[in-house]
Amino acid sequence: MHFSLKNMRQLSAEQISTRVLYVLIAVIVLLFGAFFLIGFDIPYDEDPTFNAPLFTDAVLIFIYILVLATVGMTAYAVYRSIRGRDKTSDTINNIPAAKIAGFTAGLTVVCLLLTFLLGSSEPVMVNGVKYSDAFWLKATDMFINTASVLLLVAVCGVVFGLSGYSRKINLKK
Repeated sequence: MHFSLKNMRQLSAEQISTRVLYVLIAVIVLLFGAFFLIGFDIPYDEDPTFNAPLFTDAVLIFIYILVLATVGMTAYAVYRSIRGRDKTSDTINNIPAAKIAGFTAGLTVVCLLLTFLLGSSEPVMVNGVKYSDAFWLKATDMFINTASVLLLVAVCGVVFGLSGYSRKINLKK
């Protein structure tokens, strides 16, 4: 199969995302396979009771690349969404898109703020050393709890959408 940018432009978004998914899965399987199968049992120089796997740096670099790519694509998508939105219509195909976008952004910001304020700053043991940086402990709690809350809200939204309850309400009007 020959790869060219001209051929990529003719593919649908679904075909492109499927190919990207397959490439990412292949890279992840190869990288984590190498991580666990090649040089995993190398002892750590400063404390031989810990392992210092050979491919730790490769895994971390790959994670950094994925995070940066995700942040970049998210920023680009938000920019395109804001720039491309028709300001005259808040509903698209009878879907209140502006309300949904506003609610989602507001829920995310409120959730991040509340989970940071309510997060624990109690020190934890990490690799036998007490970690006590209050900001990063609270930030870690914030991200974990926000992800959990937003995932729960998304699942509830899917269940509500599949139930047909909102359509039954609209039919009664």
